[in-house]
Amino acid sequence: MLPALIAIAYIILQIIGRPTLAPANDAYRYNQAALQFLGDSPEQAHRTALKAYCHDKVRRETRSHGLKPENLRDNAAPYPTPGKGFSACMAESADGLKPLSPRYERIFDVRPGFPVLAAPFVAVFGAGSGLLVTSVLFTVVGGLVAYLLLRAVGAPARFALVGQAFFYACPIGWWGGYPLTEGPVLALIMTSLLGAWWLFNRRLTAGTILLTGSMVVGTAVKYSTFLLVAGALAASAMVCLALVAGTRHRGTYLMAALNAAVVLGIGALSIHYNLPGSTETLQDTFTDHFAQPDVAAPWPMLVELNGNYWAHWIQEQVRSPWLIAAVGLGAWGLFRHSRALGWIVLAVGLTGIAAEIAHPVDSQGDRLMLNVWVIAVVGLPLLLHQLIQGRERVSQLPVDGTVSDSRQVSRSAH
Repeated sequence: MLPALIAIAYIILQIIGRPTLAPANDAYRYNQAALQFLGDSPEQAHRTALKAYCHDKVRRETRSHGLKPENLRDNAAPYPTPGKGFSACMAESADGLKPLSPRYERIFDVRPGFPVLAAPFVAVFGAGSGLLVTSVLFTVVGGLVAYLLLRAVGAPARFALVGQAFFYACPIGWWGGYPLTEGPVLALIMTSLLGAWWLFNRRLTAGTILLTGSMVVGTAVKYSTFLLVAGALAASAMVCLALVAGTRHRGTYLMAALNAAVVLGIGALSIHYNLPGSTETLQDTFTDHFAQPDVAAPWPMLVELNGNYWAHWIQEQVRSPWLIAAVGLGAWGLFRHSRALGWIVLAVGLTGIAAEIAHPVDSQGDRLMLNVWVIAVVGLPLLLHQLIQGRERVSQLPVDGTVSDSRQVSRSAH
């Protein structure tokens, strides 16, 4: 009951906060794809998706106009009426929303998972709300899976509820409230972790089904992310096999093999279908989405950009170190609870750092690094439980340090 109430509270907060959402360029493209899956022609899908985008754009601009103090003066220039703003937006993007490069469009064409998942909701709620409903519902599912994962690793219910609530309250919940892929991606990452943990605990059939299903759907949604996640899970399994006693069994070997197969499978798909890879991503980054000519040497530029970005990032974190503190304490809680769990969750969380290194763009930093928060979501409730449990044990000790608990007396009598 309580997990459902927390999930409902998150949904209500997203409904209340929806007017603050900025229009999303990516959402226009995902809407187009979803509408075409529903049977619209490319032109119909473009018009419908553009209408949804322009409605959001005008709403956002109208809201921003009213928030500027100078616009409340009697002699301030009036803001264009919403109707004129909408017409201007539609006319400006009559041929499609910029950027219009076919290379940029292909980045979305090869990621059909989100539009397919969203198509039923787009059919019911329309292009303006369908994607948002999809993302919010998947974020809700992700929080519920976080609760189930914490229960599976041995956390009491009240601490698992803390993890679920933190999943919604941290940046995962923030980005999960946008009509973008972050909601499905983080939900599928959480189900992958649960499947991996089941395999570590010899629940072979259930773990295999959940992990494999999560990886297949996740690859369709965002193959680049799940290439990293699968590689991280395979690596964590190998580390556990080498370093963690009690993990050398069929479940761990199966977990390593399944994720290695996913890595090889995504690689094979990339070669066969010539999917955009790291070099194309770099060209997208350094050419402003292919609006400028390709650069001759993107990799040295990436190294230089990383140097600039991470120096800036560290300075920002020093001023407000909440991410570092949450992730550091979360990792501590994970490894105190279980070394195997610590390696699994840490490996998956660090894929957020890897994504940021591959695409160090300041305006997208918190979004690209979102996976890092998984460490805090799972680890902080476990650390809280450990600390409270430790205090309770200490409180049961009299001044001379002997245990006064009647259960201890009973054990000693035997």
